[in-house]
Order: sequence, then structure tokens, then C-alpha cells
Amino acid sequence: MAKTNKKNKAWMIAMGVIVIAVLYFKFSGGPHQPLSPHYDIEKSGSGTVVDFTGSTNKIHQTVDEALKKTGLSVRDTKEATKEVPRQKVEGTIRWHVRQLLVNFPGDLSIETVEQALQSGVKKSGGQLISSQPDNYQGLSVIRIDIGLKDKVAGDDIMIVSDQVYLVKEKAPGVVTSKSIAGHGQMAIVIDDFGYSKEPIDAYVEIARPLTFSILPYRPYSNEAAARGLSSGHQIMLHLPMEPLAQAEQSEKLTITVKMSDSQIQEMTKKALQTIPGIIGVNNHQGSRATADKRVMKVVLGELKVNNLFFLDSRTNSQSIGADTARQFGVRTGENQLFIDNSDDVNAIKAQLRTAQNMAFKHGNVIVIGHARMNTAKAVREMISELEENGIQLVFVSQMVK
Repeated sequence: MAKTNKKNKAWMIAMGVIVIAVLYFKFSGGPHQPLSPHYDIEKSGSGTVVDFTGSTNKIHQTVDEALKKTGLSVRDTKEATKEVPRQKVEGTIRWHVRQLLVNFPGDLSIETVEQALQSGVKKSGGQLISSQPDNYQGLSVIRIDIGLKDKVAGDDIMIVSDQVYLVKEKAPGVVTSKSIAGHGQMAIVIDDFGYSKEPIDAYVEIARPLTFSILPYRPYSNEAAARGLSSGHQIMLHLPMEPLAQAEQSEKLTITVKMSDSQIQEMTKKALQTIPGIIGVNNHQGSRATADKRVMKVVLGELKVNNLFFLDSRTNSQSIGADTARQFGVRTGENQLFIDNSDDVNAIKAQLRTAQNMAFKHGNVIVIGHARMNTAKAVREMISELEENGIQLVFVSQMVK
């Protein structure tokens, strides 16, 4: 009888555990239930559309509320729906994006606005991605990027939904650190991000203004963009364009002179949408394409629509990229020196000293290096020397006109 009672007691305990477990799963959804995603799924004949429009519209609303609460007024708004192809499967990613030009009184700090936006957009699942100097239709501004991060089929996705451009009204007679001129300014652009991870790690550790130029459709393109922005650097699209020697063409998806206007426009549009948070574009290779006026007109037309500047990499002395950009009213600048045609650290340092002398002579200089470990080492080790000699490192967006 004792054995029977023990068996009955054990059975009752087991049943109790099962009942508790059933109730837990029923009312809690289970311990491994995933969090609700920020997107909707839409099936179509051309694949699956991952639609973030609903989430980005919610972020727009909280951005507006945060700006109103801080007492800021929106001076101009541009908005559009973006749709980009998914890289590993058939289908697209869709979202809504806005650019807001906002009047910013001189008695309010940037930090106060950032905190208000960060606190506000959290309610809608958004976050403040980056804050950096920029240029908006000739105005010097602080640009704050806001959006969200998610995973789609295991891939990390970053969506920029709102770009807030703050135009600060300075009090008369106030001298800021930016108005104190040194011996010269230097903008360093680093091309070819996207091929590998190691250079990303090296450059994000450099605590000075650098501009990352990122290739589209590469394995580490999104990581370079996300980490570049989060570490305080600016990012551009490194747009593949046709070189003079076809054998040197390194990217499968490259704008060529044989393409029609509509093909060039479509390829440019898609490439622009692959890298979130870009402020401008420079050409990857392109010694043939940048010398072709028809090609450049089409490319620059897309840049103008998206309020992006064009930096001519000057891979060909016959390039008409910058001249055409000026004719189109697109802000532009030109590379004046490649600093790492040699991968030797000392040779790269020598080129940076040459760039320093150019800045002394002309007041400023734009140079291009590449996402390589020795270039990162040379730049990092030269910073103190450059600054001691009166060189101020700035973003390339501060030099384009």
C-alpha cells in the first residue's frame, strides 16, 4: 500500500508539472517565441517583399513629436519610398525615408536634440544611428540619421528612415572652434570597403574624421556602413564605373559607356540604395566612364535627386566628372593625391607629408587611400605629426562645393 501511495504521489506531481508547463506555454507564448519583427512580408511573382514601411512611418511620427517637444520647426521636407533588391534571395526590401531641414536656435545644444530624438524614437522601435557634420544644398548642417536595425533571414539589416539636418543660427560675435583656422585642412577618403572585415576593425579605431567609401554588393558592405556610422565616420558609395582597360574591371555590376541612359540610371539608383546613410558618391575605377559626358550626366542626375555630392576620384586626367557636376548644380570636389599606390608604410607616410604641403599651399587638400591594413597603420601613426604641424583632419563633405 505504501508503494502504491508513493506511485500515486509521484504521478500527481508529474501531472502538476505538465499542467503548469501547458499553462506557461499557453499564456507566455513559450520561452523561445521570437520578438515581433519590424517588417511585413508580401509575396509576389518576383519574390518576397520585406516591407518596413509601417515601422518607418511610426518612426517618422515619433521624430516629429520629439522635434515639436524640443521647440524645433521643420523648414523643408523631402520624402520617398525606397525599394532595393535582396542580395541572397529573390525579392526586395522596401521602406519610407524622409529628409528634414530643421531650424536650430543657437541657445540649444546638439546633445539636447540628440537625447530628445533618441528618447522619442525608442517608443517606435527606432534608434539614433549617427550624428555628423554635413552640407544641405550649400548650407553647413549637423545631420542626424535615425532608423532601425533588424534581421531578415539571418542577415543584419539597417534602415535609415529619417535624416534630420540641423541648421544652427550662431549668435553674433561668437567664435567657435571651427572658425579658428589652422595651417590647412585635409580630408582623407578611404576607398574599397566591403571586401574584408579586418580593415573595418582598423579604421573604426581611428578617432579622427575619415570618410569611408563603400562598394555595393560586397560581403562586408553593410558592416562597413553600420560600424563606420556608429564610430562617428561618414560614409559614401564607391560606385563601380568602367576603366579604360576592360581586363582591369574588378566589379561585375559596373556602369559602362555602352549602356543606355535607362540602364545607367537604374544601376545607379539600385547601387545608391544598397548602402544606408551615404552622403555622397565617388567613382571606383571609371577612367573611361568619367570621361564620357553622357554617362556622367545620367549618373549625376540621380545624385542630384538624392541630394548627394560627387567626389571625382580622378583615375583619369581627362575626367569631366567634377566639371559636369558643377554644371548640374551637384556639389563636388576632386581627389588630389592617392596616398597608397605603394603598400609600404613609410611610402604612405611620405605621401601624407606631400599632402600636408599641398594643404599648406592651397589651404586644403582631398586625398584617397584604400581599405588596407598598412594604410590604416600609416594614417594612425601620422595623425600626431600632421596635427602638430597645423593640419586639421575634416570630412570630405566639408570641402565639396
